[in-house]
Amino acid sequence: MDLGFGIRKALAKITGATIVDEAAVKELVKELQRSLLQSDVNVKLVFELTKKIEQRALNDKPQKLLSLREHVVRVVYEELVSLLGEKYEPTIGRQKIMVVGLFGSGKTTSIGKIARFFMGKGLKVGVIAADVHRPAAIEQLRQISQQVKCEFYGREGASAVQAAKEGLKALEKCDVLVLDTAGRSAFDPELSAELKELNEVFAPKEKYLVVSADMGQIAGRQAEEFNKAVNITGVIVTKMDGSGKGGGALSAVNASGTKVAFIGVGEKPEDFQLFDAGKFVSKLCGFPDLQELMEKVKTIGEEQQLQKAVEEGKLDYDSFMAQMKAMKKMGPLKGLMQAMGLYDIPEEMLGKSEEKMKTFESVVNSMTPKERKEPDLMKNAKRQERVAKGAGVGVGDVKELVSNFEKISKMMKGMRGDRGLAKRLGKMLPGGMPKLR
Repeated sequence: MDLGFGIRKALAKITGATIVDEAAVKELVKELQRSLLQSDVNVKLVFELTKKIEQRALNDKPQKLLSLREHVVRVVYEELVSLLGEKYEPTIGRQKIMVVGLFGSGKTTSIGKIARFFMGKGLKVGVIAADVHRPAAIEQLRQISQQVKCEFYGREGASAVQAAKEGLKALEKCDVLVLDTAGRSAFDPELSAELKELNEVFAPKEKYLVVSADMGQIAGRQAEEFNKAVNITGVIVTKMDGSGKGGGALSAVNASGTKVAFIGVGEKPEDFQLFDAGKFVSKLCGFPDLQELMEKVKTIGEEQQLQKAVEEGKLDYDSFMAQMKAMKKMGPLKGLMQAMGLYDIPEEMLGKSEEKMKTFESVVNSMTPKERKEPDLMKNAKRQERVAKGAGVGVGDVKELVSNFEKISKMMKGMRGDRGLAKRLGKMLPGGMPKLR
């Protein structure tokens, strides 16, 4: 059974129920168990997941703004996301990447997709052929490199370690270097030893394991084996376009303690996506109101984040964007703020167009998690240039955001000592300031 079809069928038990009660929840849980087991998700994981869903659906009090039906759907959504992993955020900048995997996993094709992905972020990419055991592997990688228009290094007759060393010198001007490695029909001591040596010589920041979605639970075991050898940092799951067993592979990888980084959804270089469990589960559910439901939850979170920032006088780029979005919902701000005695908010921030807001959001999304949490890092010119490339905007847009952030941050610090003012602002937010449990 296709996993998405099974989950949609299970959710129909709730969305189509006349009354959402304990019996309806238990029926939903049974249907979910059946669907997940038929999609090759590990039995233990299935029963742990459905137990959590049943307990939360029946015992948790629905969050403000959510109906009981929406509450149950939200619980299913959140627990499925937890089962499959979180959103992956790759480093956008200079780095070395080593790609590993067994025969038939789609490793060589995935390297071309990785190269294209980072080239799309404004980085110069070079690929090194160190799979010297499989006939025609070097030539295949050369052709893929030509197809995506990235730099390439490979030499017939070289050992894997020689190829890695020579490639490092030949492509030293590239921002991102991607190293192909040997595959096997099964993981063995010889492969483990070679990968460990390459790991030491090449010193990659990222080590991606490529597995096929149709492997199901075996993907988790492979992740564990390769992880022991070279400490992999992410997994690429291929053949996600046509495999009903994709859920089994994704959940098994997450359960192994590794992260799904990308998924391959087709044969073309562009058929490659950063893994986002939330988006993936939304597609599986096919629930028309799911996006609207999660927006409700997100709105509550944004408003609470703004209130916290106002009261504490602290701001980072995550809470800054939440603040801008929440303020926009309040309507015309100039008169409101001046009536409260606040004259120092940057004039340009009071009437930002949707286009400018999208630009700022792209810039923030292009930052690393550390940069978002430590705003002073973004005063660095090189970081601003890198973020601009990643967001596909001009450096001026990044500088504008940093400048506005600093102005707002100073204003927030000034409000810190006036808790009465902070509370009045909180009350003016849409729907007041609900507290999350």
